[in-house]
Amino acid sequence: MNYVTIPTAHNAAPPFTGRHHNCFAVAGIAVGVSGDTPQSVDLGPQLQAFTTASALTDIEVRVEWKPSLMPCAARELFHSGCVWSVHESGNQFVFDFVTARLGHQPYKRLLVDKNFRCATVLLNRQCLVPEDESRALEYPLDELLITHYLSLGVGVELHACGLIDAHGDAFLFAGHSGSGKTTTARLWSRHVPIHVLSDDRMILRKQDDHFLMHGTPWHGEAAFALPESAPVRRIFLLEHGVENRIQHVSRGAAAGELLARSFTPFYASRFVEPVLALLEELAASIPCYRFQFLPDQSAVEKILGFRD
Repeated sequence: MNYVTIPTAHNAAPPFTGRHHNCFAVAGIAVGVSGDTPQSVDLGPQLQAFTTASALTDIEVRVEWKPSLMPCAARELFHSGCVWSVHESGNQFVFDFVTARLGHQPYKRLLVDKNFRCATVLLNRQCLVPEDESRALEYPLDELLITHYLSLGVGVELHACGLIDAHGDAFLFAGHSGSGKTTTARLWSRHVPIHVLSDDRMILRKQDDHFLMHGTPWHGEAAFALPESAPVRRIFLLEHGVENRIQHVSRGAAAGELLARSFTPFYASRFVEPVLALLEELAASIPCYRFQFLPDQSAVEKILGFRD
């Protein structure tokens, strides 16, 4: 099977100094991690398959300990409603990670420049023990770095399931939570020789004159995650239905539908506008269909037998 890989940026991020270094890549975006101990650059099981030996990196991350971390006093731009919030402080963004289980202080902080090229992860000694150092990049921090970097005109992350069959043909199914992405991945895996790149989150990037879909580490409940990529030929918007039905979506509607299924940082227009422009270009060059499906083998056969 022939897969396509996007090279990392030629304008590499300036490296941080550190006794230890590691690197992972998602959708051709290479992230270097530096620290003073082997544990500080541990990528963890989720990123292990995405490890790379790339000498050039797009994003550089330094991991450090701090005696304590007070809540960020800078202007809050967005609160996720979960563990993280983002603030704007001078020429950088500050992401604070807080959970009641560890107290009211941020247990971890991400400082990053506004181009998302150079970042520092600060670990709070009052909340964490030395063994926690290996969790510096733990989700959602790793995804936040990639998603924001993508949103500056590099690509887009979608709620989607991505499949590649034995002939190298790619199938991309985008859907909201609960629309059937994991169900689709399991159905195809059961009935067709297939590689599932992700059952929940895919990245789209343009290379030359075509778009590629890339697997990510941030999988769904079926835990499908592969660091592979392939050209996108069609996009299907998943919906549960009473029958298997495929309906063409217009160019204008497709961009909006995909934006609604994207992991775009909607709190700032500087992220939204490049993503929307990319999706409009994508919708102009790749056909998009609404796919209402039944959760059985007939859904697989419907797609395999479909012709534009």
